[in-house]
Amino acid sequence: MEKSYQHICRILFVCVLFLFSCESNKNTESKSSSEKKAEKAEGSKKEEKSTAQDHWIDESEAAHLSNTWVDEEDKGELSNTWAEDAFAEELGGSNLTNSWVDEDGETIYKRTEVPPEFVGGKDALFEYINSNIKYPEDVKRGNVYIAFVVTKEGKIRDTRVVKGINESCDKEALRLIKNMPIWDPGMQQGKIVSSVYGLPIIFRPNPNN
Repeated sequence: MEKSYQHICRILFVCVLFLFSCESNKNTESKSSSEKKAEKAEGSKKEEKSTAQDHWIDESEAAHLSNTWVDEEDKGELSNTWAEDAFAEELGGSNLTNSWVDEDGETIYKRTEVPPEFVGGKDALFEYINSNIKYPEDVKRGNVYIAFVVTKEGKIRDTRVVKGINESCDKEALRLIKNMPIWDPGMQQGKIVSSVYGLPIIFRPNPNN
């Protein structure tokens, strides 16, 4: 009788241990699942915040990607020839001169019959900038006007800030322009040539961030 009682006690003890183990595993899995959900939610928030911070401009503003566009706020300081004006020194300060020869013997035109163009047009240009721009921490609303030369090989060189916002935004705008892929170069009298162009990099940070 005593042995039977001890045997029953052992069985009950084993059952209690088993139930305790199952409950512990359940709690661990539940906690792990909750933690994963929390991490996923946190990651989504970070991604959403990053996207909001780095969002560039609305597609309706893509038409502003021009070397003659000037924001209303900047018209007191810039004319619609701001890209050409950035190379006034090379042109000898003359509005009548349409080209100059650089130190390598290359003729650079300030204006061409067929202007240079980002491969794929403005839609592709908009996509490139919107996908690659990184707003600095001290970003401010405004426009950074960058003038540059598109060589006859389609490469970007001689980048310069015509009018900026602050050091961080100006550096980011220059980085975007310098890292651009090959362009379709301009043409003058049926020949591919090197020429001046310019782009405004428009910073429109979300005021809620």
